[in-house]
Amino acid sequence: MNLTGKTRIFTILAHPSTHVVAPSIYNHIFTQMRLDMAYIAHDVAPEGIEETIHAFRTWENLGGFNVTVPHKESVAGLLDISSQTTSRIRAVNTVVRHEDGTFEGHNTDGIGAQKAIGDVRGAHCLVIGAGGAARAIINALIIAGAERICFINRSSSHAKKLLDIFSSDRVTVFHPEDLESINVVVQATPVVDYIPFDLDLSRLRKDTRVLETVMRPTALSDSASEYRLEVIPGYAMLYFQTKQNFKLLTGIEVPDSVVESAFGTLGYRRP
Repeated sequence: MNLTGKTRIFTILAHPSTHVVAPSIYNHIFTQMRLDMAYIAHDVAPEGIEETIHAFRTWENLGGFNVTVPHKESVAGLLDISSQTTSRIRAVNTVVRHEDGTFEGHNTDGIGAQKAIGDVRGAHCLVIGAGGAARAIINALIIAGAERICFINRSSSHAKKLLDIFSSDRVTVFHPEDLESINVVVQATPVVDYIPFDLDLSRLRKDTRVLETVMRPTALSDSASEYRLEVIPGYAMLYFQTKQNFKLLTGIEVPDSVVESAFGTLGYRRP
């Protein structure tokens, strides 16, 4: 990669940033497509996010940025323009910087998750979490035709916010007796070391699909595999987001073969 004074820069806001794989994926794509672009990571603590966004407005060769944990909700409130989805769920994961320095926010978490899961028409879903990613995923599951979506989380304020957004009988708070009817589980929290809420996965139907949203193995996915449930790894969601994010950020369509090659360098196969 030959960086110049004209190189267009993209970045991701995270805290911590050590786990993000977007720089490897995007820089591989830039190299393959011979684009004068580069992607880096910004590790920004929550108390510094507003100042960072302000500084980004004056960064002339910044094309845009992605947003991940824990900044998706706070960044959504600092933008000039928001997509319909972003406005509804109040969380953002992709921001385009226009030439006049204004920021336009989008959220592709939901569509990435839904495509990774597959057909959800008539499905009964359990979403673990109620933050920005969970809200994006619930929104996408509703649009895709899921019959019922229940969620479980620890924060009563997040739960209330979610129920305010989705004022529908199709979205409810989880109760233990719901487990037997669930056929899609989405782990939308960063928890990796234990099974959230001590969920008894043995009670799930044998055709249940379990989607992880983090990029590394978790206690939940390990347990789901032991019960021979279908586990969809976190990189599957990122795979289906990448083409859409790339087009939003650069204005360029990236060929499927190039995306597959980028993920292959990290040991990930096409979902």
